Amino acid sequence: MTKLNNKLIISIMGVDGSGKTTIAKSLNKKLKKSKYLHLKPYILFKDRRRVVRNPHLLKKSSFTISFIRIISWLISYKFFFIINNKCKIYVFDRYAHDILIDPLRYKHNLSKNLTKFILNFFPKPNLWIFLNTDLKTIKSRKRELPDNVLKHQIQNYIKFFKTKKNVLVLNSNKKDILISRIIKKTINR
Repeated sequence: MTKLNNKLIISIMGVDGSGKTTIAKSLNKKLKKSKYLHLKPYILFKDRRRVVRNPHLLKKSSFTISFIRIISWLISYKFFFIINNKCKIYVFDRYAHDILIDPLRYKHNLSKNLTKFILNFFPKPNLWIFLNTDLKTIKSRKRELPDNVLKHQIQNYIKFFKTKKNVLVLNSNKKDILISRIIKKTINR
């Protein structure tokens, strides 16, 4: 695994209810000099996210707003890694590339090709973790999305990660085993 200026970026991705937040926060506690981030770095403003109960009922933004949003994310990522030298390991619960899998969640309205082009300029995670959890477990944790949407997203994640290097595909049902496998992978980089 290659280093990015002596920094390790870990991206944990998967559908709602796959265990991303639980795993990311647990991993952050176990790794020294690590920082937990959700989706993107917040530079000027604090993370003001709120729980969206029905993310697919939101309307897509205009092309212009979607473009401005993804460019602002890019600036946040770039600027964050330029100014932040305190940590050595960054644990992301979701990553910008999640916008390709679930554009409705982000009200994203750019074409897939333009989105992929812009995402090429984002810092690349050194380790991608895909939590491929079974549908029954996912539904017991969260019921935000219907089964057909979850199945479609899982298939899109599988396709997405086939093109990436340094991917761990894990099932989050056994958290302790999962955390130890991730830590072992980060140590052996």
